[in-house]
Amino acid sequence: MGTKQSHIHKLDTVSKRVQFLAEEFPDRELFVFYEGEKRDSYTAKLLLQLAGKFAYRLRHQYGFKRNDIIANSLPNSPERLITDLGIILAGCTAMNVSILLADGSDFFRSAKNSRCGGVVLRPEEGAAAWRLVKQYVTKERGDGAADLSYGEVPDLHLAIYATRNTTGTSGHFLEDLRASNEEVFVEPNIVPDDLLYIFATSGSTGYSKLIPRTHFEIIDLWVPIYNMNLENHVLYSDRSLGWAGGFPFGTYCNGDKRVLLDWFDGHGARGGEDMWRAITKDQCTFAVILPLDFDNLHKYILNSGDSDYKLKILATGGQPVKRNQIGNMLTVAEQVMLAYGSTEALYISYALLKDTNVEDFLCGKPFSGMSVRIVNESGQNCKPRETGTVHLKGKTVFKGFFNRLENPDPNTAKSFTKDGWFDTEDVGYYDESENIYILGRTKDTIIHGIAVLYPGWLEAKILTHPDILDACVVPVTDPVLYHNICACVKVAEGSGLTEQKLKQFCEKIFLSDLEYESTPMPKYFVIMDNFPKTFTGKPDKRVLTAMAEEKFGYKESKP
Repeated sequence: MGTKQSHIHKLDTVSKRVQFLAEEFPDRELFVFYEGEKRDSYTAKLLLQLAGKFAYRLRHQYGFKRNDIIANSLPNSPERLITDLGIILAGCTAMNVSILLADGSDFFRSAKNSRCGGVVLRPEEGAAAWRLVKQYVTKERGDGAADLSYGEVPDLHLAIYATRNTTGTSGHFLEDLRASNEEVFVEPNIVPDDLLYIFATSGSTGYSKLIPRTHFEIIDLWVPIYNMNLENHVLYSDRSLGWAGGFPFGTYCNGDKRVLLDWFDGHGARGGEDMWRAITKDQCTFAVILPLDFDNLHKYILNSGDSDYKLKILATGGQPVKRNQIGNMLTVAEQVMLAYGSTEALYISYALLKDTNVEDFLCGKPFSGMSVRIVNESGQNCKPRETGTVHLKGKTVFKGFFNRLENPDPNTAKSFTKDGWFDTEDVGYYDESENIYILGRTKDTIIHGIAVLYPGWLEAKILTHPDILDACVVPVTDPVLYHNICACVKVAEGSGLTEQKLKQFCEKIFLSDLEYESTPMPKYFVIMDNFPKTFTGKPDKRVLTAMAEEKFGYKESKP
């Protein structure tokens, strides 16, 4: 970008930066989507045109006002990109939709608390959001949207359709935008303190907590990455555009190119062949790949022998990472970046590695501007190698959860210590060189890939089965996910419940078509007449965990 690049850093809103890129670098590729062999490119000019037309519809056709909240349920796709950015350019606030429960109570609670006015979705039976809201449609408008009415969520009044069908009243969303003569609209009064995006935690406790970010914060959150001199890399990242770890900070703030897979019609885990095709065809130099997805990628490369290309940097995280995983990653990248972060704090720490001469679970040193302390049960700072709870302070740490019905949200106070530190509830320690190591969570939790699951929430759902008297959900080791999930259930006398029937029941309660990661539902099941008990008469989870681990846990082969 030359001397023009310095100018973009003076612009104080994302909308201004997107406009700047379209005006000064109209033909610059900002996003490239791959769907099989198909390559779909979006330049700065095209991105502004399409998103600006959608912004016009939101404000002048659908009647949304500045600062209204609009949820987006689309998976990674050009449609997700255009609708998210269109919401932002309209001066509204985009909110990521996290749907885990089949009854939709998690989504509806988030929509109610945020006073969300609309939701962008695919009007198809395979889309979770549509299955939830279609019963509340009162009128098909014929303009790519439908009126909604649901008394429990009174502000939610519009479903906005995004489809690739060429038939029906809504038509092909992107083709319609390209062909339309609508004005390219950008709200002129957007200021840095306007809310730009509402991220959602994983919802693993049963309901997502909402993390609001302003234009100023989004730009400021990108600064630690910019200071690492990672610009001018071609980035491959399939992290969801709606998650804090996948939001396109570098593209919107600096014009960096992002390559990703098109998952508009996709289901299941990322295929290794698809990922490697996208990385190699666009000569990506930097990739963000979670351990679960890397396992698929690594298996493909080993089986195909397609190992000539090498990334400069492969970044990973979201769960504790072991040395052997780092070794596998170094076969496809010159360096591996281990990153530790969260929705509430975003970037916390990192380590950049060229070899495996490290300990398991390393997360490196804090980013500039992030303060980390690790305290014991007495609240005292831990000594090196002493395990404790991780607390954070820094400019990227969120100020509080978003809740328009109850402000401040009661969960905010619970998340901070009296002296103002954010309690991550992560367990870790420092070494003698002040490197951070993260081992898991302080509570009785299961780390299933990037999802942190609270057994009590899973148990409550399983207990809705009429033949189950008690349920205990426990972790078992997994070489990729870190933990897999085992449900131990105590059944009523004479029950005909089998493991297969229990599995089918769980598949109905927990969504099996999540758009982002593997479904956090039990993989293993144990049916028992009685549970082992502690001396207080409670189910002995330690014994149950040991039993499940012995039966289902990963056994590392010894040389």
